[in-house]
Amino acid sequence: MKRILIVAFALVLLGVLCPPSGWSQEKPIVIGAPLATAFLYGWDAERGIKLAADEINAAGGVAVGGKKRPFKVEVIDTRDLEPGVPVSEALLGVEKLILEKKADFLVGGPIRSEAALAAMDLLAKYKKVSILTTGALTPLYHKRVEENYNKYKYCFRNSSYTIVMANDFLQLCEDLKKTKGFNKVYIMVQDVEHARKGGEYMKKILVEKGFEVLDMKIYPTGTTDYSVGLVDAGKKGAQILFLWMDMPESTVLLKQWSDMQLRSVPMGFVNAAEQPGFWKATGGKGEYLIVNLVNGGNAPGKITPWAMKFVTAYT
Repeated sequence: MKRILIVAFALVLLGVLCPPSGWSQEKPIVIGAPLATAFLYGWDAERGIKLAADEINAAGGVAVGGKKRPFKVEVIDTRDLEPGVPVSEALLGVEKLILEKKADFLVGGPIRSEAALAAMDLLAKYKKVSILTTGALTPLYHKRVEENYNKYKYCFRNSSYTIVMANDFLQLCEDLKKTKGFNKVYIMVQDVEHARKGGEYMKKILVEKGFEVLDMKIYPTGTTDYSVGLVDAGKKGAQILFLWMDMPESTVLLKQWSDMQLRSVPMGFVNAAEQPGFWKATGGKGEYLIVNLVNGGNAPGKITPWAMKFVTAYT
């Protein structure tokens, strides 16, 4: 038994002194990830960020000054997609990542546009590079960088934004008009920055293209009853029910739409439909919803050699 313990101790010591290939003893580079982890755009981003860090670390880390350093991911739940949670809570999360977790860079969020915009001043204050990779769909983000580059030069984003999305939606609406004769649109959006502005822009460009926009209703985050707006859309003869929402409660909207047997096609940006449990949550009543996912990669495809490599690894 004594020999076994000595051998075991020697192996442990050998592992510490001579770590396996690809393992780095250098100080890790800390990636701070401010994310609303209870929501799709939070937990899927967290998994993607951690997957990338694991793959890079397994390959030996990244070269910095001639040395290989590993990544360490620190995640904080900003709760910025939850109804009633103030923007200040997301900012506290961002500041905690910078001051307490000693993040070298930020990746991911904040996800809600209002929180991402508010965080820009914090990033400027602490001179921390941030790359938004999920959510934050407002065009104001890159406009601020353009207008005050020296202050906001630390802020980056690789996600889409409302104007690009709206033009995609318009193309789909024009196709429905051309092939089905649908030209009466009823707009229902969530009461958040990107959805309000997106809905207003959609209303403007649809009218310019000859569509009849019957009305635009705005709903607070967390709304669980859409019946009044749906009844109104039905009475006014809506053919396209255009939706712009990222709250999970929009599944209720689809249930009510189906139960009322409305003769309109629901379409647009509906985050709830991207959830794995969407079909079950709506009881199959989201069958005719048309969702423009906007971001490449939601549907697996051999766009680049890396695309399916990522999908396979993530799965």
